[in-house]
Amino acid sequence: MFARRVEAQTSATASHATPGVLGFDARVYPGDSALTAWKFPVSPYRWIGYYLAAPCHPDSSFVGKYSSLVANGWGVAAIYVGEQDWVNSPSTRPATAPTDSTKKSSRPPTDSTKKSARPLTCSQPLVTKAQGSTDAVDAIAKMRADGFPRGTTIFLDVERVNTVSPALVDYYRAWLTGVLNDGHYKPGVYATKLNAPALHDVQIRAANGRSYAPAFWIASAGVIDSTSRPTGVGLDYARIWQSSFDVTQTLNGVSLRIDVNVATKRNPGAP
Repeated sequence: MFARRVEAQTSATASHATPGVLGFDARVYPGDSALTAWKFPVSPYRWIGYYLAAPCHPDSSFVGKYSSLVANGWGVAAIYVGEQDWVNSPSTRPATAPTDSTKKSSRPPTDSTKKSARPLTCSQPLVTKAQGSTDAVDAIAKMRADGFPRGTTIFLDVERVNTVSPALVDYYRAWLTGVLNDGHYKPGVYATKLNAPALHDVQIRAANGRSYAPAFWIASAGVIDSTSRPTGVGLDYARIWQSSFDVTQTLNGVSLRIDVNVATKRNPGAP
């Protein structure tokens, strides 16, 4: 994701017997031709992170690409970058600010972007229970519009904070509970290794009272290769491990700037 303040370097403790599946994510859609050029086995990557248009990631370049990605043989992990607690973040970002993806992208706004993006809402004061519920509805609508099948996991992006505040817990719980109780999709979480334990301890309960354990996508510096597994990050509940942040790789004559990931399966978000 776009925050790169990850914790100290760790080493993978991968098992050669049961390796994970490599994938990557990029802030904007790489393009159909690039993804065709990078198809496995030309590249080692079998799946891609899929950014839904969201409060702190208003870019809509992935919109409408789900079916073509699947048809082209790519697995997909959907990401929703909700409201962030920038005041409690180690970054220098002000309480209300455009996202890094907006600032770093050289892509000019398109007519479709202008029409589909909500007004700028990436603001720390919106880290509330009410907004969490609202954003859950928004994420579900975006997934349905793009044709994601029932039971797919949506990963809520929670960027690094110094401490997980009560307000962030309220937002986080409301978002996950909203997705869970809607019943069409499953809620998951993207978080840094520093914050993941606190988020993992938050009790999420469905409407029927049963507790729910979301899938975790963990960001932490380290070495990922074809023998790695997500649990190599050092957390036994990790379903995806993200590392090697903002690296440029050239494969089959096509260069992309990516984050490298390893997942437990080829299609990490699939039912």
